[in-house]
Amino acid sequence: MDNQKNYIQDLINGLKSNNKEQKLLSVSALGILREKEHAKALTDLLASTDNEIVEQVITVLGHIGSPASVKHLVDFLNNTNGKLSTAGLKALQSFDLTDALDAVIRSCTSDLPSAVRKNYLDILLNYNDIRVASLMNEVMGQTADPELLVATIDYFIRYPSTEKHTSLKMLSSSTNWNVSLAANLALSRLKDEHAYAQVRRLAKSSNTEVRGIIVKALSKRPQIEDREMFSMFFEDNSAEIREMAIEGLSLFATDERISILRTWLAKESDSNFKIALVKKAAAEKSVLLYDEIYKLLQSSDELMQIAASEAITAMGEKIADRILIDFDRMPLVVKEQMILILGKIGGSKVITTIKECLFARERWLRINAIEAASTINSPELNNELIKMVQNQDTDIWVMATAVSALGKTLNQEYTEIISKQLAHEDARVRANAIEALSHLKWDNLDEACSRMLIDKNDRVRVNSAIALWKNGNEEVFQALEKMSKDKSRWVRASAVFALGRIKDKSATPILLTIIADSEDMVYRNVIEALAEQGDLRSLLPLLRESRKARLPKHFFDKALQRFTETLKS
Repeated sequence: MDNQKNYIQDLINGLKSNNKEQKLLSVSALGILREKEHAKALTDLLASTDNEIVEQVITVLGHIGSPASVKHLVDFLNNTNGKLSTAGLKALQSFDLTDALDAVIRSCTSDLPSAVRKNYLDILLNYNDIRVASLMNEVMGQTADPELLVATIDYFIRYPSTEKHTSLKMLSSSTNWNVSLAANLALSRLKDEHAYAQVRRLAKSSNTEVRGIIVKALSKRPQIEDREMFSMFFEDNSAEIREMAIEGLSLFATDERISILRTWLAKESDSNFKIALVKKAAAEKSVLLYDEIYKLLQSSDELMQIAASEAITAMGEKIADRILIDFDRMPLVVKEQMILILGKIGGSKVITTIKECLFARERWLRINAIEAASTINSPELNNELIKMVQNQDTDIWVMATAVSALGKTLNQEYTEIISKQLAHEDARVRANAIEALSHLKWDNLDEACSRMLIDKNDRVRVNSAIALWKNGNEEVFQALEKMSKDKSRWVRASAVFALGRIKDKSATPILLTIIADSEDMVYRNVIEALAEQGDLRSLLPLLRESRKARLPKHFFDKALQRFTETLKS
């Protein structure tokens, strides 16, 4: 604990460093820690003459979210430097401003440029608070600027107010179509029949922008009367509008939603949005959607296949009979997915089909049937897995998968059968046997794994090291450290992968010594392993590597996100 406090203090001291790189790294590191108590030290840097540092501090204060920072950040909304004003806006949008509304409202004065004032209004749009409503009302009465008017009207679309009916009625006849449309939308939330008729008429407009504004507004405050318009938007020729309209499904009864989704799934042409639609369908868990979702299992898009598989699985035992009846007639590519689905659905009725697939001619159907069997953990199916392992003529891939499956049963009666596979000629089988025996907590595991640390196959050595560590054998770090310095990049990459899986901070010094490995596959594993450790000692090194940009930004963003999650867990 003292070491951790000292490390954090070093980061805070780094904010005062004369070295710009060190200062930026300290700012970023404190942003990852996200402790509100560090906001004050960061706020002092807002006075820096270096805009890069100021921009980074603004961003980090947004991540930390301390209400005390709000009064300092609002000033940047009116900054002449576009990057700083944009950073300020983004930072404030990430805050929960509930306890700091007064500070924002006080700063939104009438002498500000319209563009800046609109930024303030955009930040406040999601707060249903009498103080915010009062500000919106004040701005609406003060300005003729169309963008400001639309922003204030938008607030009353989200939070309808009968007190604004007269003002909105006047604005509905504005010569500016954006203002007029927004006012009619706000009035429609107040059940104004004339305004509602106007909105319904414009919902049929050939102008995509107009339809987009309407569906976006209706989605903020959907009403039962909007069902007819949403039905039109479900079939709009713009994928973007169809995607926004999906929120309108909540207005329809269950049987209506299922009917809409069935038709929509059959017609939808945009593959990216169709995945979202399948996920929406999955939430219904209705067997009536099976036919349309079934077709998607043959999609060339892997994400679509996954979404479809999850949607069918969600239907549960209600769909099992239908799958079993049709199974023999299904194409092989569908059978391979469907057998996994049956395993997840479970129940006694699926066991016969899974058992038959264990003896299929096609390798991957057999392998997936083994995975399904391991999910169900049925004694009948487990006996078939034992026979596979004992039969030396079994396909190696199938054999290796069966060994893993028996380990997942957590049945210690299988240890003798599995332990014999430690001498198998194929490395995949040996490696899987080690994992399986580790799951089963085999009594002789330490002795066996100690011998296998010198196996000729690196995956076998790695699995042995992980198993030993799980059993409390810390000497394994010496073996992995030696492997991390091996001439073979594959061995080094495997050793680093193992250190990441172990998630013991004792591995951090080893990983930091090889963080500059010239091989990208090793380097990538080092970054991911350090992220898994969540050790404060590796935070600055990780940030330094991210600034070098040796790998894509999204890779480091994901690694740092994982580091944060591990640190907070």
